[in-house]
Amino acid sequence: MPDNMTIGSPVLRVRNIERVSAFYERIGLLVTKKYQEDNNLIYEFGTRRKFSTSDKLPLVILQNDPEAKNASQRSAGLFHFAILVPERKSLASTYLALRDSGIRYDGFADHLVSESLYLRDPENNGIEIYSDRPSIEWRRDSEGHIMMDTLPLDLDSLVSKEISKEEEKEKAEAFPSGGRIGHMHLKVTNLERSIRFYHEKLGLDITVDWRSMGAAFLSAGGYHHHIGVNIWHSLNGQAHNSDKAGLKNFTITIPDKSFVKGLAARIYGSTSAATNENQLLVSNPDGIQFLIRSQ
Repeated sequence: MPDNMTIGSPVLRVRNIERVSAFYERIGLLVTKKYQEDNNLIYEFGTRRKFSTSDKLPLVILQNDPEAKNASQRSAGLFHFAILVPERKSLASTYLALRDSGIRYDGFADHLVSESLYLRDPENNGIEIYSDRPSIEWRRDSEGHIMMDTLPLDLDSLVSKEISKEEEKEKAEAFPSGGRIGHMHLKVTNLERSIRFYHEKLGLDITVDWRSMGAAFLSAGGYHHHIGVNIWHSLNGQAHNSDKAGLKNFTITIPDKSFVKGLAARIYGSTSAATNENQLLVSNPDGIQFLIRSQ
């Protein structure tokens, strides 16, 4: 997989788009577009400022489906999508802005490579908001795998070191420097099968090997992870059903058009699976779909 691939635009099927939309606006996102597709109302969201000038896709997309049913907790699907902010000060500002707006956090974590805030939208879709530590600080084990952990996040240190003045704290803004999707973390029903798919078929590197703890993390270009998979609640559970509420699909963007057709040949045995728009719709072994597109 090309080193400069990026993850983007999770599409969430929701039963009450107005209620869920209000939540995303409350955490600092903006509705950038509204339209109908196949009689479904769709909202696209972005941040007030761009993470980088190359950001072209929406951050999150909601698709309204009042008839969608809840998926089983043991089924494959979304564990969380993760919004990356560009620096630690942005994370501190976002933490304060959301806390002061009355948003209920699901948890906080120091992962050694990053620091994270966790929350859920009104329909229980998991969200991580995080900033990375400099990659030069990422430690590795004897086999070269990146070392991650889940430790308590020192919120007092986060705020005091990044936003020291009371006036700044009172004016804290969510996503002051923008944000983009940094990774997708998925629930799967068979860990080894999923690792083989993302490593051998998609061409991602295994960067963090937590198989003994029921998880693995994979990436391109030496990043700590673009895709996470776990079986913590879904081992031998149900396959993903795209008609249920929750994750419909997400996007992987790559710069090389020829790679899309090469990937189609590797996964499906034919380049014809790639469309004329240089896009390829792929399903993982649990039926979770993602769209690979070239820029």
